[in-house]
Amino acid sequence: MKVHWGRVVVAAILFEAALFAITIVLTLFMDIQAFLPFVPAVVFVVGFPFGMWVARKPASGFVLHGVLVGVVATIIYFGLVVGQGISVTEVMNMYGPIPFFLANALKILGCVAGAYVAGRRRA
Repeated sequence: MKVHWGRVVVAAILFEAALFAITIVLTLFMDIQAFLPFVPAVVFVVGFPFGMWVARKPASGFVLHGVLVGVVATIIYFGLVVGQGISVTEVMNMYGPIPFFLANALKILGCVAGAYVAGRRRA
């Protein structure tokens, strides 16, 4: 099985860019604190099409490609947070520990679900 790293990285970058754009638009209309409870669902839904896209090319390992997109996107997110001089602990305290871990797990699971569906369609 060949991992299509180019697609994985591009999908992860576009995924994070989409989440950033959604966050910017929503904060124009609502307070970020009001949006935080919806983050886990949003990251799952937004990750789904990126998982589907990354699984279009590989002949096998669809779910692995979805996992990789979610993990790389999560690493990019942590890099952006730390790059702004904010600690991951501060972000976790803003969300709360359970929603923080749930959102990051659902980010990966959204990509996995999309890749799984794309793989099933090809089978």
